[in-house]
Amino acid sequence: MMRLLKGIWRVLSGISRFITVLLPLIFVAIFFVAVSSSLNESTSEPLPQQAGLLIAPNGPLVEDVLPVEPVSAFLNQDYYQPMLLNDVVRAIRWAKTDDRITSLVLDLENLAGPSTSQTVEISDAIAEFKEAGKPVIAFGDFYSQAHYLLASQADHILLHPEGGMFLEGFSVYRSYLRTFLEKIRVTMHVFRAGESKSAVEPYLRDDMSATEREIVTRWLGELWSAYTELAESGRDMPEGEMDRFIASFGKRLAASNNNLAETVIAAGWVDSLADHAEIEAVLAKWVGATDEDGDAELVRLGRYVDDQKAHLAVSQETLPLVAIIPVEGTIVPGDSEDGMAGSDTIVGYIDTALEAEDLAAVVLRVNSPGGSVFASDLIRRKLAELLAADIPLVVSMGSVAASGGYWISAEADEIWALPSTITGSIGAFSAFPTIEGIIDYIGVTVDGVRTTPLAGEASLGRGLSSQMANIVQALSYGVYDDFIELVATGREMSESDVRKIAEGIVWTGTDAREIGLVDQLGGLKEAVASAAALAGVKEWRTGRTQLPPPFETILLEELSRSINTSLLPAGGWFKSLAASFKPVVKGLSTLRDPMHVYVQCLSCAPIF
Repeated sequence: MMRLLKGIWRVLSGISRFITVLLPLIFVAIFFVAVSSSLNESTSEPLPQQAGLLIAPNGPLVEDVLPVEPVSAFLNQDYYQPMLLNDVVRAIRWAKTDDRITSLVLDLENLAGPSTSQTVEISDAIAEFKEAGKPVIAFGDFYSQAHYLLASQADHILLHPEGGMFLEGFSVYRSYLRTFLEKIRVTMHVFRAGESKSAVEPYLRDDMSATEREIVTRWLGELWSAYTELAESGRDMPEGEMDRFIASFGKRLAASNNNLAETVIAAGWVDSLADHAEIEAVLAKWVGATDEDGDAELVRLGRYVDDQKAHLAVSQETLPLVAIIPVEGTIVPGDSEDGMAGSDTIVGYIDTALEAEDLAAVVLRVNSPGGSVFASDLIRRKLAELLAADIPLVVSMGSVAASGGYWISAEADEIWALPSTITGSIGAFSAFPTIEGIIDYIGVTVDGVRTTPLAGEASLGRGLSSQMANIVQALSYGVYDDFIELVATGREMSESDVRKIAEGIVWTGTDAREIGLVDQLGGLKEAVASAAALAGVKEWRTGRTQLPPPFETILLEELSRSINTSLLPAGGWFKSLAASFKPVVKGLSTLRDPMHVYVQCLSCAPIF
């Protein structure tokens, strides 16, 4: 028996030594092999002399790509990989004058979105590309409404014979919870400053208020007009053709024997049908160059951007710097995460820009519906250091720059927005639930003692006293007054004029310019040029602040790729299940303001 136990101990000891010594060494070896392989792939071959530039995003277009958490990098469960919108736009502009690039190929199958505002910026670059006489071709099995707006800017659109596209227009529907909360005996305490601050409506009503319906109808209609105008001009269609097509879609489908692909072909929204085998031949014809397998010679966006960056780093290294600082997602205290702009991260970005010796100007690229008051003000105060140092600060608004997104923008030297940008929503709110109704229903009583009149007056189980409710409401009013004051100061307006356009009302970029919330209409390119002009420089280079991935993330990501395995269940069902919970978890995780007061527009998500 003793020998048996000793033998088991030796086996366990050997396994332990293997895990603690040999296994890490194996992992490190795999890592270096993977890195070496990656370096060889990126440096071994120059770009082809003739090729098409392939843009095939596998996820959303974003303003800031954040480092992946080490464990997530190893498990590698995220199917979608975000791509910088700015990389797409500038790659197309670079390719315009690059003799190696013969054409632009859009594969939009796995693109998440894009928003109308993102497409506007990309379409401007595509228009410049086409001016050089180079063709643009788009292909796909099925075009979503968002995909099609970008595809409509191509010279030729291919569609799979069994595929299709579906145009329906824009809509905004929200779930209203008042009756539900009553039935489950949960009391939602809501406080707002700004009568049209609609973020709290779902807790107070069972339907959309007349005021909110009027406001949403206005800006949603303007977004749809921007969509149809861009799509119709891209396809050389007369004004109003898309609305007529949608209104008669049922009849048109029947006339095409219920064949969706034939319906859109007949209407002129698509040029030709081609299956996967036929697409290769069509692409080869449009690109005008083939690889050794006879397929169209294509260069992927990432490879092309890296190639161009390497050349620009040498030719522009002595030029003054216009730093681009991205603010992407809900504004929260702490570090940035997926879909959240952390104040600590953004402040770090600003410090990095301030430390640059050749800094000429800063462009704050905002794509955020707002969030925490505290976090927004931390960012605003750090931006004030730029202004105090006489460094020009220009804001470039993306798809949305509302509420807290406007809080951090208001004091800039200039604000640029796209016509379809969602902005404004100047207001504040606080909302949280209590369950005294449930406690009472199940027969539980709550009792105790306190040392001051306010102690225990805000309790999950006891509810909220009128005295505490008045205090929380006063805090919301105080934040709203601060908001009004900083907008008035930053925009050189009277407080009374700001209050007329505040009240939580949402505006498009076009309307925002008319009422003074925005200076100019244009994209990031125009904002950067304006910032350089304010700095008095005629030539400049741009640099985007971002966080480098930590070593452990790179290590685990490379290990994951090399081992090609995962500790989590495989298959699309698991990813779909995880994705369904992600918005709920993320929404709850953004509620981090220490005072529990928010400047956030919950209904300002980009419309696709």
